[in-house]
Amino acid sequence: MQIKKIIPICILLLLSCSFYAIGYTRERLEIFELNLVDDSKPKFYFVKLLQGSHIVIYDKDGNKKQSIQPIFPDNEDGYKKDKYQLPQKYRQSFLTASGISETDNLFVYNYKYNKLYSFPISKLEIFAIKDDCFPTDETNYQFGFALALNQLPQDYDHNDTYDPSDTTFVYIGKENPFAQQQLTLLNWQKINDKEYYYLAQTHGLHYYLATLGKVWDHLERDYYPKIGILVVKDSKNSILFNHDYFSKTIYSTLPLNGKDKDHEYKNQWTGRLFKNKPLVVFGFVSKMGCPVIDFIDSSFPSYDIRLRCDLRFYSCK
Repeated sequence: MQIKKIIPICILLLLSCSFYAIGYTRERLEIFELNLVDDSKPKFYFVKLLQGSHIVIYDKDGNKKQSIQPIFPDNEDGYKKDKYQLPQKYRQSFLTASGISETDNLFVYNYKYNKLYSFPISKLEIFAIKDDCFPTDETNYQFGFALALNQLPQDYDHNDTYDPSDTTFVYIGKENPFAQQQLTLLNWQKINDKEYYYLAQTHGLHYYLATLGKVWDHLERDYYPKIGILVVKDSKNSILFNHDYFSKTIYSTLPLNGKDKDHEYKNQWTGRLFKNKPLVVFGFVSKMGCPVIDFIDSSFPSYDIRLRCDLRFYSCK
């Protein structure tokens, strides 16, 4: 009798474990930005991790765990240079403050061309880059990894102005999180609907977009639709995603794709960006220079992705 009671319980446990195994995984991803530092000779790419060098590390309960003071304290030239290579003796302090190991890798994924590049952390140099036109100490510097231009294939027209942050995401860790499945650029078409003004279709889904008038683009000297509400429905007309971007005042709206026949803007993308994760959609709004990534799945809120971006890259020259 005891054995007969145990067997059904075991079967239920196995079914439960099997269901969990085929489900999507839940871990928070930190996504960094790849910037081009073009006011330096030679030019180079930079992934910022820290601002300033007086770093305090806290545990999961919010208690102070470790203080690193500072990363390189013996600079003798009065911080006159635009950039410094971090001396080897301070490298471990930087890695500890960043939560990174020498055995980690830096993954650069170009979603436009569906290309992935991987670099061992142990092979990358760490630099401090000026974050102020008149730096007075190391707190006015950004710390991060540098990549030479020739470390990434030049997939763009050399005659054009290119910002790698427009088409790349960066992740640092043991394993590559990117699915490496070509994402789809949403092709918006105007529609006659009482609620929505634009429609795009791909992956068997319908992307409906409501816009709220137009906004002036100072760079392009033209108007483009202001993003409102995005609704994604499946083939059965069930709503999978419903989000009001307009109410998120902390975000900056982005122009729609296909402003003209040449697709002057290429901002909104969708598809399988991460392994073992639902489909994503991004490029409607930006946060600190990075396009906000949303999962098309209500059980995967956008805060599962932490965007580590910064708008403070500028030239003082």
